[in-house]
Amino acid sequence: MPELLPIIHNGQLAPIGVVLDLAVKMSLQTELKSLARLVAKEMAAGKPSRHAAGARDFMEINPDAVLGVIGLIHREAGGKKPNGALIHAYGFMFYNGMEFLRYRVEGRHEWAGQLVEAVRKELFLLAETDEIAPEMLMFLLNGFIEAKLDPGEDLTNLLGTAAVGRAAGAATPEPPNLAELFESVVEQSGGNEFEVHAGFMESSQTLPPEIRQTLVEKIVTSDHPVLQDTGILFLLDPASQVRRAVCQMVGRNALPSLLSSTSLRRMIALRNWLPEDERQPLDKAIGTARRNQVECASWPRKRVAKILATNMDGAGAQSVFAIVKEGRKNTIACLLVKQGVGIADAWCLREQTKAEVKSFLGHIQEATDCIPVGMDFLRALIPHYLAVGQRDGKTPAVGFLEFVETIGIEQWQPSVFAAGDLLSLLETGDRPGDFAENMIALVSEGDIEWFNESAFTESWFESDADVDALLAAKHRSRKPAKVNAVIKSVLEPRRAKWVERFLWTALWLKQERNLPSPWINFFIIGRELHNGRPVKDIAVMRDIAEVTVMVGTGPGFQRAS
Repeated sequence: MPELLPIIHNGQLAPIGVVLDLAVKMSLQTELKSLARLVAKEMAAGKPSRHAAGARDFMEINPDAVLGVIGLIHREAGGKKPNGALIHAYGFMFYNGMEFLRYRVEGRHEWAGQLVEAVRKELFLLAETDEIAPEMLMFLLNGFIEAKLDPGEDLTNLLGTAAVGRAAGAATPEPPNLAELFESVVEQSGGNEFEVHAGFMESSQTLPPEIRQTLVEKIVTSDHPVLQDTGILFLLDPASQVRRAVCQMVGRNALPSLLSSTSLRRMIALRNWLPEDERQPLDKAIGTARRNQVECASWPRKRVAKILATNMDGAGAQSVFAIVKEGRKNTIACLLVKQGVGIADAWCLREQTKAEVKSFLGHIQEATDCIPVGMDFLRALIPHYLAVGQRDGKTPAVGFLEFVETIGIEQWQPSVFAAGDLLSLLETGDRPGDFAENMIALVSEGDIEWFNESAFTESWFESDADVDALLAAKHRSRKPAKVNAVIKSVLEPRRAKWVERFLWTALWLKQERNLPSPWINFFIIGRELHNGRPVKDIAVMRDIAEVTVMVGTGPGFQRAS
């Protein structure tokens, strides 16, 4: 572990030059080992539960532990008899620790960025001095990928150089051997191209785009039908360089023998998900395929048994779970969207029994506020978040295409659902004007019991670097002055964010009217904010400001109900 690094405990940054006391280091290392052994046992039993949850909590409270985990993985992997289960348990802890760091980085906490950079430097030092095998480096770099953090150009280039060097030192495999390798990947994935794609991404995403591009070319031009369909999925690769290369390769190979009708359907479906400057090459490939008489498959018809959606949490994230009947088994299609990000993630759990679906939903309902929603809710939600991601030049994950196909809805198009659209949709079928006067009075008179009764609003506060800086500057001020400062300098400038949060929550609550939290209250707050009512005059927003101050100035709190 480097001698000079940011030391964080319970989210607090110590000076960079402070060195942890030896006893503290030993205590941290001992606890990491103990937790990893418990997690490894759970993984071996195939039922991660309380110990895995305890490890996650530990990594959240002790962000600097990610550096300690690197050392433990390195030590275990370099031993005479490495314990694979223990290494994977450490990996579980590392991945979770990096994910928690990403949350802090998104909140623009300076210490989190410093700690991520310290992790990069530690891994680079191990790799540059050949103290870690490329396989273990890739294993750790996958922690960045899982957490959606950039591992950095230096690390990816170093890993790419190592991979090229190893390949150069080995005998060039004959084509039959390469074909056998691909066949093995397809077989292990059960012939499902989404699983094949996930396997390739897991092992190659940390490599530089130019190396991944070479791998993708082999997949796209393969004569194996599953690999051909897999190649099309790289049109949603995170790297624009790879996406453009796939367009060119598909255009050159757009023949019935090389491009399936399903792949053509997918190309058409995802066309509008790409950045605008990448659509023309894909349009050209689609046109070539049609001229070469490649048939376009019809959209799959699915039987969606149930759709559930969670509340929007304090980070602006909301999940959707669709249960789809497929013969005697079920598929659980999962989607995660996030304010300011777009389609954050999507995946499918296939071949689920009735008992497994019941257990999964029970866990979700126990852990979140989750209610049934209709397809109309998705028709508003999904196009909006597609457009949010596209605005920043992002493409949705490949899992989103699988999600869409699983629920059987054709051609989602990005389309921002602005505040005015949400207000119109919420007013449809109801007459809020008939009782809005009383509700506005409720807002102005300060009755917020309905808001505090909603468990999901406990995480509705602001927490990022701007808030930290503001409260640090006001550390000598009394609480009312801090609350007013948060309202003026944080909540007022972020009015649009809170309009969106209240209105989307109102639409979500309106799907299930038998709830303790009335959707109309959230509608009124969103409408008042949208219409320009000062934040300081809205009791609920003052409450959010007070909670923001409590979180930012105290070790912990619980909102009074």
